Amino acid sequence: MKRVFTVVFALMLIATSLFAAGVDLTGVGIRSTTMGGNYRAVSNDWSGMFWNPAGLVWSKGLKAGASLEFITPSVGYTAAAVNGAPFSSTSSTEIKNEPKTFLMPAFGVYYSNEKMAYGLGFWAPFGLGAKWDLLNTSKYNPDYPEFDYEDDLKVMALQPTFAYKVNDQFSVGVGLTLMYADIMIRKPNFTPNPVTYTPAYAALKAALGASALSPFDQFLTEANLEGSGMGFGAAFGVQYKPIKTLTLGASLKWYNDIPLDGTVSAETYYAKDPGNVKLTLDQLLALNMINTQQYQQLLGAYSGVKATAIAKTDVKADLPLPLNVGIGFAYSGIENLLITGDVALSQWSSWDIIDVNDTDGNKISELKQNWEDGIRMGIAAEYSLALANAKVRAAFYSEPNAAIDETMNPTIPDINRRNVIVVGFGLPIGPFEAGLMYEHLFIGDKTIEWSPAILPFENMGGTYTMNVHNFMIGLDYNF
Repeated sequence: MKRVFTVVFALMLIATSLFAAGVDLTGVGIRSTTMGGNYRAVSNDWSGMFWNPAGLVWSKGLKAGASLEFITPSVGYTAAAVNGAPFSSTSSTEIKNEPKTFLMPAFGVYYSNEKMAYGLGFWAPFGLGAKWDLLNTSKYNPDYPEFDYEDDLKVMALQPTFAYKVNDQFSVGVGLTLMYADIMIRKPNFTPNPVTYTPAYAALKAALGASALSPFDQFLTEANLEGSGMGFGAAFGVQYKPIKTLTLGASLKWYNDIPLDGTVSAETYYAKDPGNVKLTLDQLLALNMINTQQYQQLLGAYSGVKATAIAKTDVKADLPLPLNVGIGFAYSGIENLLITGDVALSQWSSWDIIDVNDTDGNKISELKQNWEDGIRMGIAAEYSLALANAKVRAAFYSEPNAAIDETMNPTIPDINRRNVIVVGFGLPIGPFEAGLMYEHLFIGDKTIEWSPAILPFENMGGTYTMNVHNFMIGLDYNF
């Protein structure tokens, strides 16, 4: 039971995203997202509550806005063959995750009198999910679900925000972030067949052929987890204008560990007789090559039944989220052109050792991830057209993946460094400004080895590919 708990919570803590840089969602606000998040020194619309609350006081009046991002990740996985992992090489071709488009909404409203500003914003700072048919379970037991890996993560944030202009050059801002996390994960766990290395099994395998029973050297246990919890965080920011055409900005986002309460359960599916096991066992028994006890043991191993491995049980874990800190600049000294740039650090090293506890606080296991901090750098430009006062925007940013090879898994959409190009525009329509954005992530393929080379594996070795297209629509309103 301890092993199943460990595996289930390991997936919970590394899944979708999901927590890696690939699930650190920054699609908040159409203008800021089209500028690649290089926005800490601008931040003068409702999305500033996310990027840098100090920027809210540099506008005036009641303002509101909303954005909706469409994220379409496509991940491919080609398993690497390894001795002792019978299910790892059932497919020699690339397997794609089940296609899905994720919708990420964000909205906010604030009021500024150019001295103080008050606002309320909502967004999803972390999320996504994945659904995979990685194992050829139809040969093992056709009753096992077709999609053997599935996870879904939602982290939602509500943030009241306050900003204050100290003088004509300097402003500060702060926000209190209230967070809710909801997680669903389903994955298989491999349990060695206890009869695999017995003389009786050797006789059965010899009678049927060397490869006939190889997929059944491991039993599959379907582990299920559902959990949720609430936490909090804080956002801090400053802006400084040394000259009229140059603004410098810095901001920090901090989150506490979110305590998760949930349940875990597991069902073991035994291998289903492909049609010749019982017949062969009958023959071996008649020839006295196996005894009655061995006969019953082997027959049970290929009965195809489903048995409860873990009844639904209450469990707890703390979900850490990374601190993020960054600085940026905005320069408007060229007519009709705004140039911005940002550098930000995400403290993914907080994913080092994570304790898993029962409801009494007793430690069940510890999970070692050893993820690495990452620095994101980018630059953006916004050009104002004379025609209809429209604005054309483009950006580039680059950031490394946080997950390491030793813990890589197909449910983590974070296989390699991302070099990202963003383009879009804003079009004023009376008091509104409508916007459209397209973002493409260039991500290199990654081939890793199984780690370690024997069960239980801490990762899934093979070749990973990834392709991501993001679209966003947004609407801002000035009252």
